[in-house]
Amino acid sequence: MVEGELEELRRRLHDVGRGAHPTFAAAAMHLFATPGKLLRPTLVFLSARFGAAGAGGMTLDLAESLELVHTASLVHDDIVDRAALRRNVPTVNAVWDQDVALIVGDYLFAKAYALAAVLPKPEVIAMVAQTVFALCDGELTEISAPARMPNESEYLERIELKTASLYAACCQGAAILADAEPEHVAALGAYGTNIGLAFQITDDVLDLVGDEGDLGKEVGRDLAEAMPTLPMIYAVADMDGDRRELSRRIVAPDKSPGEVRELLAAIRASGGIERARDRARGFHDAAVEALGRLPERPERDALRDVADFVLARER
Repeated sequence: MVEGELEELRRRLHDVGRGAHPTFAAAAMHLFATPGKLLRPTLVFLSARFGAAGAGGMTLDLAESLELVHTASLVHDDIVDRAALRRNVPTVNAVWDQDVALIVGDYLFAKAYALAAVLPKPEVIAMVAQTVFALCDGELTEISAPARMPNESEYLERIELKTASLYAACCQGAAILADAEPEHVAALGAYGTNIGLAFQITDDVLDLVGDEGDLGKEVGRDLAEAMPTLPMIYAVADMDGDRRELSRRIVAPDKSPGEVRELLAAIRASGGIERARDRARGFHDAAVEALGRLPERPERDALRDVADFVLARER
């Protein structure tokens, strides 16, 4: 349905380093050699179909801008996490170094702002900036959190900032750009937020139970990095024994591989995984409910398919 727009976006991403500093050009080519499913741009293109202006060149600019924001945030995340792989591909900081990766991320953010700056809707330009603020707030919340188990509301607040805000911007920004009715803009914003929450919870579940070959990273990395996620929060809450001891072990730094394996086994044996899947399903259902406020058309069905994919994915 939006394959033509996605193909043009792939071409633009492939050329994003054209004319730039050779190091950035090489890093950009590395990042966008296999751009993946382009889930967020798909949301942009589908959401724009609900406005009178429809999808067009401006929508393509927004999709590219937000995809560059997403990619820049991943490059910076990999620096913070000292990650060597992402989706089975060496990270920028692994291929070059931390300093180069930092500047590459900055360069991508600048490219994103340049694309957004020419959009004709000031509220959409502001939305791109506000999304970057939210991503930064989410990352700072994560890395500056005290060494303790967060509660569910603290976790959800963090992932809404770090993940769901970008999904909401894709849907809502595209609808505004296409002159959609205010009630449809609101419905698409609610859909995007809930899909983003479902996506991140599912991602956190897969970090504990997924296949390393599919994930392209080591299973249990959140545990190894002492980063509590919703399945871990639920595992502690469901525990019959000493909850404080399990909490202490989860948030303890510098775990050995054996300790990570023991904790993985304990969490998998608890009800935490299934409870987290149920929570993700609840956000999926809320997203589908929001779609009910949109006119019935093929694009609405396609957005439902995206929601189902987010919940069922294995990587």
